[in-house]
Order: sequence, then C-alpha cells, then structure tokens
Amino acid sequence: MDRSLKWRSVLLAAIIAASVCVLLPSFVSKGTLPTWFTKVFHKKVNLGLDLQGGLHLVYSIDLDKAVDDKASEIRRDLESKFSGEKSKVEVKTPSSPLGAVTVVPSDASKVGELTTMLKSDYSGVIEMRDCGPSDGPNAICVKVSTDYADGIKKAALANAVVTIRERIDERGVAEPTVVEKGDEVIVELPGLDEDKINETKDVIKRTAKLEFKVVDNNAPYMNKLYAHVVTDGEAKALDIVAEIDGWTPENGGGRQEDKFLIARDRDGAVTIEEAHRIEGCWNKDKPVTDGKITCKLSGRYVIERYVRQLIAKDPSFAMPDERQLGFEFEEPNEQAKDKRPYWRSYYLERAVRLTGSAVSNAAVTYDPTTNRPVVRVDFNRDGGRVFGDLTAQVQGHKVATILDGKIKSAPIINGAIRGGTATITMGGGDVRRQEADATDLVTVLKSGSLPAPLREESASKVGATLGQDAIDKTKLSFGLGILLVVIIMVGIYKMSGVISIISVVLNMALMMTAIVLFGATLTLPGVAALVLTVGMAVDANILIYERIRDELLLGKSVRGAVDIGFSRAFTAILDGHSTTAVAGVVLLQFGSGPIKGFAVMLLVGICTTLFTNVWASRLFFDWYLAGKADAKTISI
Repeated sequence: MDRSLKWRSVLLAAIIAASVCVLLPSFVSKGTLPTWFTKVFHKKVNLGLDLQGGLHLVYSIDLDKAVDDKASEIRRDLESKFSGEKSKVEVKTPSSPLGAVTVVPSDASKVGELTTMLKSDYSGVIEMRDCGPSDGPNAICVKVSTDYADGIKKAALANAVVTIRERIDERGVAEPTVVEKGDEVIVELPGLDEDKINETKDVIKRTAKLEFKVVDNNAPYMNKLYAHVVTDGEAKALDIVAEIDGWTPENGGGRQEDKFLIARDRDGAVTIEEAHRIEGCWNKDKPVTDGKITCKLSGRYVIERYVRQLIAKDPSFAMPDERQLGFEFEEPNEQAKDKRPYWRSYYLERAVRLTGSAVSNAAVTYDPTTNRPVVRVDFNRDGGRVFGDLTAQVQGHKVATILDGKIKSAPIINGAIRGGTATITMGGGDVRRQEADATDLVTVLKSGSLPAPLREESASKVGATLGQDAIDKTKLSFGLGILLVVIIMVGIYKMSGVISIISVVLNMALMMTAIVLFGATLTLPGVAALVLTVGMAVDANILIYERIRDELLLGKSVRGAVDIGFSRAFTAILDGHSTTAVAGVVLLQFGSGPIKGFAVMLLVGICTTLFTNVWASRLFFDWYLAGKADAKTISI
C-alpha cells in the first residue's frame, strides 16, 4: 500500500469513527453508554413535529403590564420636561386605573397651561380621566387612551411571538411553531428530551425585563412596618424577621437606614384559588385536604401574603400608590449561623428610572473581587446619560437592578456613574449555576426583552402532525426507493455498484451527523432532501462509471480509465451540484418553515455528496485496484 493510500485510509477511518460516535446516542439509550462518552457525545437527531410530535405549550401574556410601562415612560418624559421649571411639578403614576398618570403643579395657575400642553404633546396617546381623592388638589389626571392601549397590546403580542421564536432558535431548537391566538401565545417544540425541554421553557418565559428603581431609605412606612413586625406574634410564627441595614454616605449627609423583612422558603397549605396564582403549585393530582393543597411557598410569597393580610386588618398599613415592595433572593455568607437561603424585601419607588430598552450590548464577565460570573451591560448613548444623571441624583441611596420582577442587586450609590456600563450579579451559591444563568441572561438580553411577563397556562404532548399512516408510508417509500437503487446499481455495475452503495450509505451517515452537530431538526421536507441527495449521489456515480467504461472501450488500462473517469466526470458533477446549490441558497434566503428545512438539508447533501463521490469513492476504487496491479478489466 503506497503512503498516499495509507493516510487517506486513516483519514476516512477517523471520519467514520467520529460519525459513529456522534450518531450513537440517537440509536442507543443513554443508560447503556459510558458516562465519559455521553459527556462528549450527547446530542441526538431531533425529529420535527410532523414526524415525531412534541410539546404543545400555551402562554398567556400580561398585556396590562405593557400599558402600565407606557404610563411610566410618559412619567419619565414629563419629569425630564419639568426639570427646569421654577415652579415645582410632581408627576405620579397611580396603580389604578390602568395606565394612569397624574400631574400636580404646586402653582394652581399652571393647571390650564399644563393641560393644554399634555393634550398637544400626547395627542392620541392619552385621554383625560376623573381625578380621585388620592390625586390631591390641582391635579391633572390622564391615562393612556383606550385606542392607544389596544395598539400597545397588539404590538406587544406580536413582539412576544418574534422574541420567543428568536430565543428558541438561539437554543438550537429548529423548526419550532410559535403563533398568537387571541391573547395567548402557542408554542410547539419538536420532540426533545426532558432536560432540553425544561431549559427551553425557562428561556421562553424569562421576560428579561430589566429595570432600575430607587430604594426609598428612611421611609416612614417601613419604620412603621418594622416596629410592628418586631413585636407581632403572627410574624414570629411565620418566621418573618425584621432587620436594618445602616450606612453613612461617603460624600456626607445623614445616616441612612434600609429597614427590611426576610423569610425563607417552606411548605405550606394554600387554597385552590391561591394555588392557581403560585407558579408550579397547582396540580390536579395533588391531594386536597379541607379545601387546601400543600405547595412549596417562597419566602417572597410569605412576606407578600403577610402584608396583604395586615392591610386587610389595619388599612393604615396600606402602601402608598408611589411605592412598592421588591424582593431579592440571597445566599447567606460563610460566617452566617443559618446557612439557609432567604428572600429579603426592599421598599422601592414605583417609578422605573431606566429600562432594558437602553441596553446596547451584554456579555458574561467575572467579578475581579469574588471571581464569580456577572453580566456586564452596556447602555446606548441616551441610556448612559440617563443612568449617569440617576446615579448623580441619588448619591447615598441604593438603586435596585430588577430583572423579571426580582432584584438582582441593590448597591449603594456613592457617586455618579458616567461610564455607560453596569453589572448584574447572579444569585445562588453554585458557580456553575451562576454561569448558566449568566449565559441565558445574555441570550435573552440580546434577543430582546419580552414586552410583558408570560405565564404558562398549559403544557401537553402532541403526536406527529402527519399522522402515523402518512409516516408509515413515508418510511415504506424511502425503504423501497433505497432497495431499488441497490438492485439497479449492483445489477448494472456489479462490484462497482457495490462501491457506489457503500458511498451512498456513507453520504447519508455524514448528512445525519451534520444534522446532529448543527442542532437541526429533521422534518418531512428534510427527508425529501435526503432522498433527493441519494438520487444526486447515484447520478454522479453513473457519470463516473460511464466515463470509465468509455475509456476501457478505447483501450485504456484499468488504472488509467479510473483516473480519467474521475477527473473528467468531476467538472460535470460540480456543474450540476453548483446549479442545485444556487437554488438551495435562494430557498434558504427567502423561504421559511418547511421550505427552509428542505434547503438546509439540500445544501448539506450537496457538500457530503461531492466528498463521498469524488474523494471517498476514489479511495474505495484504489483499495479495489490495490491487489489487481495487472488486471485487464474490472467489474463495472
């Protein structure tokens, strides 16, 4: 065996071995493979909804939150306009009615002028509403108009569909179905394993709504709530603890205090109505005792429920419209006696000072002090300016970074931050979990935040959309086609036909390997492309074989005929495959759904066919001729 043949054989053996390793998890159960093997080779061939079925998810979207966010945006815009006014103008966003904004000038003579300005500057966006007792004197009361609110909801729903689809694609799940139906979003994922499904669901429902809010230090409300909790037996029974975080600002000023409540997760009995509101709590299979079921309750929920019940007993504990409680999940430090994680509260201004729309980029990096993963957020020009102004205004206070309604961090602001960047720390004590959370967060921040929170309404498995009868017929036609190709090629070209069949099998294996490595999903159009590839591969082999026959008839030697057959047929094969590739690129560029899936498989098939027909088949012929140095003819 000459050196060239030897090294080509080693290369082919390596390619075949790698292909077998990649495809093995798709045909052998995970439990029968060694652990070290599954750590490296764990991906499988994903079949589409049409061939295997998958998971049918129904999400509802809190469209009212999108309208409420518009009211917050109007408030920020108005505060910016009134910042230079000599007479003080207060802007508030009451919790009700939906999308409400209240403008309160200190000078009553300004009411008419400001009303005219609001109607002019926000024509079609707002409408007047009746003021309530809590709005105060001189109040100008408006809200997001009904027509504009409907437009916001419609746009939010359409945006949610696009964002969810992009997130699923980022996770490598091909051919998902994402559509809107009424006020709900329907998501269908092709057959995936349980871990992949859970990962994808987590990324889908993550709103990635990034907000910055100011913590209200030294607040009279929290002073009152703190004093009550310290002496309340019911709070003690619920293991709710009141604590104080105090500091003196570096740039002077009086001592600041942040009073807060903490509580830990626990199992607890709740009514069926409450269970429906707690995510992951309600399950029709759970036993019901005295109208209640036992669920895992977060410390956050325990505090919120306690405050709601306290307000019901004593209305003086009702929270002002301009304030709200926020919560952060914390892991205790190594010096803490109690190692259990807990939730702590923050008393926040309801107004959103900055949102994720100001983010231009996000990346995972590491905190040089703790060496733990954090997400660095870069703001756009306007966002950097607003963030700098905000940190300049609230020196000595805390600013909470809120993601999906959960506070990630609330550092003390000691000076203006003008660099246009901020960092988000990741909760939890497990570094690997923090790294995974940071990576997922960057994914959703880059693909865009959802306009409003999602809630999973139902999840069910669905069968193949083609139906079992159609799938069985597809398998039969595919098998019958392959059998006919084998009979014809072996019948006409004898041993050379066997080589062509081996080449076709290798071609199909390489195509399936590419599907696994790319994370693509095999659908019926993909199967059609696979069959078409088999036809193109056989056609290319016929071109080569007929050219070899012609050269043998002209009296060429066997090796000379093979050399000429492969070299001169190559241009015709390349020409035919190139024109098909152009059509495939056009379909990939302008097609969608099944058309795009067909184009991907077609282009992959063109590449593997050129490799197996021109390089691998030639190697097989060299093996065949290696022991026939003096052969006058070959089986063709």
